[in-house]
Amino acid sequence: MPKEKKKMLILAILGILRNGTDADHRIRQAEIISRLNEQYHLTATRKSVRKNLGDLQEAGYPVVFRKGWFYDHEFSASELNFLMDSVLGSDIPAAQREVLLEKLAKLGGSFYSPSIGSGTARPANPQYLYTLETVHAAITEGVQLSFRYGDYDVDKELHPRLDEEGKPKLYKVNPYRVATANGRCYLICNVDKYSTLCHFRVDRILDIRKLKAEAKPLEKVADATDSLESEQYILEHPYMYSGKPKKTKIIVQRNHINDVLDWFGTQVQLSELSDTEALAVLTAEPTSVDFWLRRYGEYARPAD
Repeated sequence: MPKEKKKMLILAILGILRNGTDADHRIRQAEIISRLNEQYHLTATRKSVRKNLGDLQEAGYPVVFRKGWFYDHEFSASELNFLMDSVLGSDIPAAQREVLLEKLAKLGGSFYSPSIGSGTARPANPQYLYTLETVHAAITEGVQLSFRYGDYDVDKELHPRLDEEGKPKLYKVNPYRVATANGRCYLICNVDKYSTLCHFRVDRILDIRKLKAEAKPLEKVADATDSLESEQYILEHPYMYSGKPKKTKIIVQRNHINDVLDWFGTQVQLSELSDTEALAVLTAEPTSVDFWLRRYGEYARPAD
């Protein structure tokens, strides 16, 4: 076999296994040889196929022999379905969403059949993925960002907020983290001229630019907490209002404790008040607690 063909052989074998096998669909070396000829017009011996299979294993590829050869795919069907459902429920524009779904589906091989729900009809910002990429790059590099921030109007279009002179307002921020809450993606940052944290919806950010200036250290932000890098921050800010969390007591009907734990996490302290009511002691940003109480006011109230 010519040298170029030998180099291609291992890639062709990998392609056959990755695209045409899984733990439930295994093949023997004879089938690999047959597919090499049919799909790649390559002729190989059992010895050369076995050597290349061993080389793939030594290189760390998940090529497995168990009563036949197969590619042990990185994601299970249920994991891929979860990821695809997450994409469908995201703020990614429809065209980009379809491309991403196709890429995910290919990770499962030819025997993977997606079992996913339907997408949303929410407004989509075509700059979304670029914005997210730029945000992550700025956080990694420790530099500032500038952007405009929009709101939707009756025309269902995203319009930038205006400054005192009626011009699109430019924000300069120090980015610290991207977080997901209530199915939305937020940038947690500090507007450079202020000393507190704030949140911006990533899907409403426009015309983003990464700046050369270094970001303000987090320790110089007045309401920064140790929980910023953990899920605790989201539990303390369930509706992503800015502000410092504080300890709060509420009385909730016991058949709605589920809702308390869903929004404020399992660190909530619960104690029985009666057969029907419980006392919940939680730590969260006050505006978020007020918003939650308005939503669940039929079942919960502030403790006196």
